[in-house]
Amino acid sequence: MDAQSLETMTAMTAPPFGAADAMAFVDLPAPVAGAGELRVRVTAIGINRVDIMQRSGSYPPPPGASPVLGVEFAGEVDSVGTAAGDYRPGDRVFGLVASGAYAERLVVDHRHVVPTPADWDDTKAASVIETFCTAHETLFELGRLAAGERVLIHAAGSAVGTAAVQMARHAGATVIGTAGADAKIAGARQLGAEHVINYKTTEFADAVLELFPDGIDLVEDFVGSSYFQRHLKILRRRGRIVQVGLLAAGPAEIDTAPILSKRLVVRGFTLRPQNAEEKAGIVERFRRHWMPRLEDGTVKPVIHAVLGYADLREAHRIIEANENFGKVIVTVP
Repeated sequence: MDAQSLETMTAMTAPPFGAADAMAFVDLPAPVAGAGELRVRVTAIGINRVDIMQRSGSYPPPPGASPVLGVEFAGEVDSVGTAAGDYRPGDRVFGLVASGAYAERLVVDHRHVVPTPADWDDTKAASVIETFCTAHETLFELGRLAAGERVLIHAAGSAVGTAAVQMARHAGATVIGTAGADAKIAGARQLGAEHVINYKTTEFADAVLELFPDGIDLVEDFVGSSYFQRHLKILRRRGRIVQVGLLAAGPAEIDTAPILSKRLVVRGFTLRPQNAEEKAGIVERFRRHWMPRLEDGTVKPVIHAVLGYADLREAHRIIEANENFGKVIVTVP
């Protein structure tokens, strides 16, 4: 029997779905790298809202996924399966998994990782790929955002929102954001949003049309059906909506006539359930378009807090309470 198959590790699961205190550390067999896979010793975890949704029972993991939470990590390769590219034990990487990042070890498709730059620490590396991949796919691949266009980015203080604001500005777009706290509004402006609307005190659609009476070109929406009619109202001809999240999921009565009359396009995206080939393409596009900009500092990950492994429940609480501006990271000893 391979010695690796006898190893155990500590991991975090949430089998009785519920509040953050439902999460529990358990001892599990450490995974073994298969063909095309790397095994990584995890040193930092990016905490994402999808983790909170899985823990609460509102977002079941994809079929075949591990019960261990977590989709984003940084760490060091400690073993390599066959046909796993040029990676070697000791290489530092960051990447994406469908599940299993809240653990001391994980296995990952070698196409779903990126080498960590030598001058980055693992905390920074764990803060990047989920947010920048999501923002790139939604703004540019699906949203077709171009220089000179206008984009509304909801949740501009969220991890994806802070990346999307910077990326849209870098592309030459005019950025309008929404946020619900003064500190987040100020932070989004510092990242490049020309206009930031407090959605708690102002009707955002009216504010957008006051700024731009002829409308805008793209909406990146994390909210869902309760905003949909207002988005149809503020988009100009050939405008686009990309649905990224469902913070206010539920049915709504919609007049779809503007979709026809203005030739609007509605697209949807979530990163986690993409198949292995699709995810490999997403990672490669991120690597090609944004790693150079991240390495030269043109765009930067925004980190709200760095916590220890024992504080995973507190990391969930911060995000669930919408206290974070940017990413929450947990380090693994």
